[in-house]
Amino acid sequence: GESLTSSDLTISSSGYGSFLAASSDGTILLKPTNDSSWLDITFDFGNELIYGACLTNVSELVIVGGNGTIWTYEMQEWTNRSISGWDLLDVSFLDSERGIAVGEQGTILFSEDSGKSWDYRDAPTEASSSTITDVEFFSEIRAYAITADGGVIKSSREINTAVGFLWNMQYFESEGNSPNLGENLTSIEVATTNKFLLSGKQGYLSMSKDGGNIVTRQTNPLDNSTSFNDITMMDSFNGVAVGSNGSLLVTERSGENEQIGFEVMDFSEFGNFVDYSKGMLISGLYATVNIVMFGIFLGFFLGVSLSMMKTSPTTLKEISQRRSLTVVRIAGAIFTVIGVSLLRHLIPIIRNLGLDGWEYIYAPIGIINPNGITGDLQFENLLFLILGVSFLLLGILFVSANGEYKKSHFNIMGRDFAWNPWGVRPLNFLATIYTDVFRNTPLIVQFLFIHFGVQIGAIIGDPGAELLEDSSNFILSFLRDDILSNRACVSAIFALGLNSGAYQCETIRGAISAIPSGQMEAGRSIGLNYMQTMRLVIMPQAIRICIPPMGNEMVNLVLNSSLAMVIGYSELTRKAKLINAVTFQVFWSYGMVLISYFIVTWTLALFLRYLENKTRIP
Repeated sequence: GESLTSSDLTISSSGYGSFLAASSDGTILLKPTNDSSWLDITFDFGNELIYGACLTNVSELVIVGGNGTIWTYEMQEWTNRSISGWDLLDVSFLDSERGIAVGEQGTILFSEDSGKSWDYRDAPTEASSSTITDVEFFSEIRAYAITADGGVIKSSREINTAVGFLWNMQYFESEGNSPNLGENLTSIEVATTNKFLLSGKQGYLSMSKDGGNIVTRQTNPLDNSTSFNDITMMDSFNGVAVGSNGSLLVTERSGENEQIGFEVMDFSEFGNFVDYSKGMLISGLYATVNIVMFGIFLGFFLGVSLSMMKTSPTTLKEISQRRSLTVVRIAGAIFTVIGVSLLRHLIPIIRNLGLDGWEYIYAPIGIINPNGITGDLQFENLLFLILGVSFLLLGILFVSANGEYKKSHFNIMGRDFAWNPWGVRPLNFLATIYTDVFRNTPLIVQFLFIHFGVQIGAIIGDPGAELLEDSSNFILSFLRDDILSNRACVSAIFALGLNSGAYQCETIRGAISAIPSGQMEAGRSIGLNYMQTMRLVIMPQAIRICIPPMGNEMVNLVLNSSLAMVIGYSELTRKAKLINAVTFQVFWSYGMVLISYFIVTWTLALFLRYLENKTRIP
């Protein structure tokens, strides 16, 4: 036929009855439905190369390229939707609205508006620095992508989470549970929800029929020097693979080798099901124990610290009475100036948020991330807000001091009101804010906010793993490889620990209140200060008293660990969902999970009961 362009066409896409061909230099050819000719819609995309394109409608498309280049073609016009960053290498749309783009350094972008705007998605830790070369948004429940170094990542629809939001690394049982096939992959083609084909360099062709657990290399009738560049399936059985030197292979069996004789595991037999699932459940149980163990330690440390703050008797009145009135007022003036300065720094930021009326209640979130997904988290702004308001109120109070530090009485509409700001206990106030925040918000939201919002797994886990990179000590190696290297694990530990700390604080505070006041007086009478008396006299007795309710809280922490699945952490419950995706044995899967959780919580309860008996006061 007639040549349409002198450029090398390396990109193609089809859908909605239309065809698209493109080159890396920006040449774009479109053949709409029922149109006998090709339209040249080439556009000057600047110096960036084009690496991927996908049709989103009959005459609409999205292209991606170097340095975060994204352009959309709608209504015969090109619009720049670029996001500065790494090279984007491929894009795939499920329908005219939802699409996924991938690229270097584990970049995953998701769009729900035909490519007009894009949100970042977290790549699995194992692929966070890999080059993701190909993606296929297959269905409402499954999307797959591959990395250049031989990895496969996939996203599945969860209970309350749409596909494309959470991504997990596929571990290949056929490769000894390795996340890497050891091949230079070039493309992935999904035939069904759990069946996909892979192509790569050096004659590599393979397929998986169970979502990636087992990947089997397929026969290549050509020599191994052939590099396959792409695979396309016309339906569930017929497809082609194209490669170097004009190589083209045709299959009528979904790329599968001739059946010579093999055995398919029968999951309707409980023994076969247990043989298949026990390894995954043990792995999930190990992951659950990791976050529970560290979550308990973090929660207990926070609970003890916060309970000591909550029971601190020192008030603003006592602090002020130790100084002269002049010193108090001077300190108040200084605090007022500092508070006003901090708040003035935030005024332009808050104005640029575009809030109106009651919407200002969301300002604390907006000032942390004023530029949205394209900007950095600025936690110093929240610190400025808290310190600014605190210093301003404290400064006004100190400046208005008259040396009496008494309650203020007001008569409003015939009713008397008393206000005693001097009775505020600073440490108690701070601890109360913490406990109120974590006890009055859902734990599942805390998981999502800590992992995807604050990204505490990346903030703490990545630097921690780098710090311990050369450590050979067993404990430090465990922390590096099993905890810090897994962002979801770090986030889960903090979510459980921070939440549990708020509840343990109230439990320990109640136990401290049960200790006779004479104990504190006795400690102070022998020269101990408040903190020494709490640490050496009060706290040992309080911990002994509150072991039973603390045990209940720790058991709840174990059970709440199942929520870690919403951030992609492969704990016990998530492993059961993965098993269900292959075996469809829902009753057996979750029944075995119930037994596993019972073993953990029952063992913990027995230990706490033993501890209670050993520490009981005669």
